[in-house]
Amino acid sequence: MSESVDWGWKLREAVERLKTQYDQIGRKTGYPFLGVVYPPEAEVAVLKEWHTMAASLKPEFDIRTIDVLAVTQGVIDELGGQNVVEAMANPMPGANTEAELGTMWVTALATKVKQCATEPPPKGKAVIVLEYLAALYPAAGPRDLMQRLWDQEQSFLSGPVVVLIPGKLVERKVYSFVNERDELMYRGDII
Repeated sequence: MSESVDWGWKLREAVERLKTQYDQIGRKTGYPFLGVVYPPEAEVAVLKEWHTMAASLKPEFDIRTIDVLAVTQGVIDELGGQNVVEAMANPMPGANTEAELGTMWVTALATKVKQCATEPPPKGKAVIVLEYLAALYPAAGPRDLMQRLWDQEQSFLSGPVVVLIPGKLVERKVYSFVNERDELMYRGDII
């Protein structure tokens, strides 16, 4: 099966699961996440097709999209891009600048997801979609974000979170994030 057919099938499967299994997504593991893994080089086409398919879910579903790249860029803008570059090039003794930046990104994203999930009330079944996750690499990954969302304040998640993950499936529950780092998705469902 070619890559283009594979990711197209995955998007159709994700839409079908939202339509038919909305309340059961992630139920076996207790995390309402639906990971959709696609080839990083196909991101533009994947997101274009996803937006078309997601629009077809209205009005029954209220699709709320979060651009991970925009949120991570906002954190860098707050810190000052030059300050981030200098801190990474010349870290303080004992500091792990990359990990600290990843924590700031994940915290900002968790805040954005909570805001997106709670304001305003959904006009249908709420679905949050996370896209442009490659922006997290190498400081963090999708697993860090999903873990933070569930550990901190999962009570605000009233519906599934679709996580569009650039990479490839390595095993049934293992994906290679941006084809560079293997992550186990032990919670939630993965396509």
